[in-house]
Amino acid sequence: MIFRLGMMLLIVGVTSLYFPLNRKLTGGYNLSTRFDTWIPLWPVWVVPYLLCLPVWAAGLIWAAWKMDEGLFRSFTSACLFVQVSAMLFFYFFPTYVKRPILIAGNWTTHILQMVYRNDGNYNAFPSGHVYQTSLICLFYNHLYPNYPWLWAGIVITVALSTLFTRQHNLADPLGGLAIAWFGYWFGTYLFL
Repeated sequence: MIFRLGMMLLIVGVTSLYFPLNRKLTGGYNLSTRFDTWIPLWPVWVVPYLLCLPVWAAGLIWAAWKMDEGLFRSFTSACLFVQVSAMLFFYFFPTYVKRPILIAGNWTTHILQMVYRNDGNYNAFPSGHVYQTSLICLFYNHLYPNYPWLWAGIVITVALSTLFTRQHNLADPLGGLAIAWFGYWFGTYLFL
């Protein structure tokens, strides 16, 4: 169990590099396309966007508790591979998003304003929301294979939430899906 706890702490440590990169980077690229202008802003999507945070924590804890040794090693290897790759990408190829100005509105608009105030514009590509959620769902499909539509639905919901909150451009969740799939392949190749 000490190994599992150590691996979870290492994943959290690497993931926490997101914050200084998100706040300290300058310059970079905006991967916005004309297709992004067609995506509406729906502040209500901030709810699934933020629900990811406790789901990720619960997903790590549940993985350490329920996964067999091979699946856990595969899962943690994939997580570390993807996290390190994303942090290197964020650092060497910084990307940002231009967010809209929010006019006062209902409670979801106020929550989205809080997200905008507390989250820097950087680390857009690949989408961390999408790659972390996708990795968890890909591995949980191994653990609970009778629910493929649930796992797919969760990933689709999270990807849409990144777009409808304007936290990401269209390329960002696609990049998140790609890096998650590559990390999944890497982890399963090593240990399954």
